[in-house]
Amino acid sequence: MAKVVVTLNGQVQQEVALLKSRLKVGRRPGNDLVLDHLTVSGQHAAIDSAPNGTFILDLGSTNGTLVNGQPITKHLLQNDDVIDIGKYKIKFLIDSVAESGTVAAVDAPESEKMERIDARIKVLNGSNAGKEMVLSKTVTRLGSPGVLVISITREQQHFNITHLEGKISPKVNDIVLQTRPQRLHHGDVIDLSGTQMQFSCR
Repeated sequence: MAKVVVTLNGQVQQEVALLKSRLKVGRRPGNDLVLDHLTVSGQHAAIDSAPNGTFILDLGSTNGTLVNGQPITKHLLQNDDVIDIGKYKIKFLIDSVAESGTVAAVDAPESEKMERIDARIKVLNGSNAGKEMVLSKTVTRLGSPGVLVISITREQQHFNITHLEGKISPKVNDIVLQTRPQRLHHGDVIDLSGTQMQFSCR
């Protein structure tokens, strides 16, 4: 599974996993990824996930879309590509490369670094069915900002899921997730507005 990391002036704004076949990017609230700056068009670009790769498309924006400093209309994204949309930089990361076990434990206690737990989520339906994301970081955020965002947080040997934002309620095993953190168990199925993912922990 792939994701994008959005930065503005060198500060990380958000991380979004590419769970949908198309992620719409723009200034208007109806986009999946809202970039609220006048340099960004209302409907600026789209990130399409297909079996043959992930593509960034410029949707006729006023200021254009760049990948690694070069203007594009459509571009096949590679791991670590940097997309420029207005004042924002968006880094494209493929989790099999980016989510290695060395990333998560930078600030973890020594005892936690020594105890490697293989936790991951696997997409069960849609265009990304079968793709997996390793939960190697202390906190992993999933969803579409402004619509539905959850976090999965590691606490020693356990993982908790929390509904962070959005009017749509996520579900765990068909039960609506409440506002307080809930512990995840091996085999739990998470439903994010129709996208189902299974949590596994060994």
